[in-house]
Amino acid sequence: MHALSALLLLASLVFAGPVAAADTARTALVIGNGAYSYGVLANAVSDATDTAAALRDVGFEVTLLTDAGQHAMDEAVGAFADSLRGKGGVGLFYFSGHGVQVEGENYALPIGEELTHERDVKYKAVNIGQVIEAIGAAKNSLNIVVIDACRNNPLQSSDRSATRGLARVDGGPGLFISFSTSPGAVALDGDGRNSPFTAHLVRAIRIPGLSLEQAFKATLKGTYTQTGGEQTPWISSTFFGDFVFNPSGAPEKSEPPQPVVTAQSDKVEVAARAAGFLPIAGIYRASGSNPNGSRYRGMTAIAIAGGSYRFTWWIGKDIFRGTGRLGGRMLIVDWGSTAPVIYTLERGGVLDGEWADGTATETLEPFALAAYDAAPGLPGSYRVEGHNPDGSAYSGTVAIAPAPAGYQVRWRVGNQSYEGVGTLEGNLLTVEWGDATPVVYAVAADGRLAGLWGGGKGDEVLLPQS
Repeated sequence: MHALSALLLLASLVFAGPVAAADTARTALVIGNGAYSYGVLANAVSDATDTAAALRDVGFEVTLLTDAGQHAMDEAVGAFADSLRGKGGVGLFYFSGHGVQVEGENYALPIGEELTHERDVKYKAVNIGQVIEAIGAAKNSLNIVVIDACRNNPLQSSDRSATRGLARVDGGPGLFISFSTSPGAVALDGDGRNSPFTAHLVRAIRIPGLSLEQAFKATLKGTYTQTGGEQTPWISSTFFGDFVFNPSGAPEKSEPPQPVVTAQSDKVEVAARAAGFLPIAGIYRASGSNPNGSRYRGMTAIAIAGGSYRFTWWIGKDIFRGTGRLGGRMLIVDWGSTAPVIYTLERGGVLDGEWADGTATETLEPFALAAYDAAPGLPGSYRVEGHNPDGSAYSGTVAIAPAPAGYQVRWRVGNQSYEGVGTLEGNLLTVEWGDATPVVYAVAADGRLAGLWGGGKGDEVLLPQS
């Protein structure tokens, strides 16, 4: 039952929270600057006008500025924040043009200012961080910030270590941020009417039924593919509710399973939301397709490491590792390939993944989730109940004791004895025991351990004995 409770808790975290309904107020400020004296951008204005048109088509009240100066931009941001404060609902800020990073701060460059040097930026440009603060102060349900402004820095710098691209931005609750490329990287203008990023974003906004995460997943995938992997959009989000850009034609949503509500699950939910991530650490069964069309199965462990997620896959005799970052209900995982894997969090805690270049897919189904907070100590005696890869059941005892390299684990199943050495990362215990793949357990808050082995074909649960 502990695994079921944990999965129901994850379902509540994934699908609970503010819901931005179709009849909620939708307000957008869209700015496109291209007529710079020091570096004309051919498609920044058309990027903004096309984005504004797409947003109007899906019910946004849009204020559009093109080739705007600093004063006009500042005034528009103030009016936008005031409107959100009065109406609530969903706000969207979009900027296309030149953007620079100076001393860790991001700035949108206006038209008409004599900006020849980075030292001018602080006084003659618009601080994107302050824009985010202004709209965040409105306390509305959701704010979406989209910056297609990571072109090459056109200004001179007196600092030889001047930073390329824009700086990473994190925000408060209910904020979804997307840059057209990764922090520190440079975006491409493209050869057509729109930049690669905006072209795919405008298309995704109009597709009926796409959630916020699905729309930006499509944008990320399309941008990555069109630029041949040179540009990977970046996403940061603390919004865990539901929002659909174009709800027309969207399927009716079924109610998610009701969670088992306890004081502990309440505490986990509050802590997870405050930290800006979901407690998805645990052990998963993996299945997917390779670029050549062949299918595979295995198991995947996800551990929380600092502000990111550490992935380990066991597929046959191969081991793969990657690092993921969470954007709302979406995970972007870099794993050494040229194409990252993009997962969306679906009902039941399932991670639905696709390579950014569209050549392969993967589904991770949770077997057991690890405790969010510190779990009880591992040493002790356990009752084990499990299934072999052929489906037959077994039971026995397990003893876990401290060891110089971590933990010594001894199984007694019928007349057979097995031994292994385990290492603990967060609340995931990985035990090497002589097989091609280890046993990986998720340690629950009540001290139970639930794990997969045999490449995900075998499973077992360890129940602590008092």
